Amino acid sequence: MPNFCPECGNQLISPNAEICPGCGVRLKTNSEKSPGLAALCSFVFSGLGQVYNGNPGRGILIFLGTYLGLFALIIPGLAVFIYGIYDAYATAKRMNAGEIPYKETNALHMVLFVVLWFFGVGVFFVIAAIAAAFIFTVY
Repeated sequence: MPNFCPECGNQLISPNAEICPGCGVRLKTNSEKSPGLAALCSFVFSGLGQVYNGNPGRGILIFLGTYLGLFALIIPGLAVFIYGIYDAYATAKRMNAGEIPYKETNALHMVLFVVLWFFGVGVFFVIAAIAAAFIFTVY
């Protein structure tokens, strides 16, 4: 069954076409990402803003960078944390402006990421406690 442009009536080459080749009108409109929500997600759970923006791998890297940086030295972890907030905000704005491809938010990925986040924080505190016990027993 052929698809037609609702604006000019031209037949579309593909039913999945995003722009009409005849008049140039955008046929598919994606819902916009909220840059504020993306930044808030990354502020509450480091890396969750990236998952909200459709980049779960990048979110995991931000998460790991934050906690490894906090474990090694506090300043690098804070730098990665702040970068994660900025990156989530900027990526959502760039998606809305059409500068980068829009990626859907996957709620399951967000839930799994929060579970991973709590597990990672628990592991972080266990390792920190072991390191502190080792340091204080040596000295």
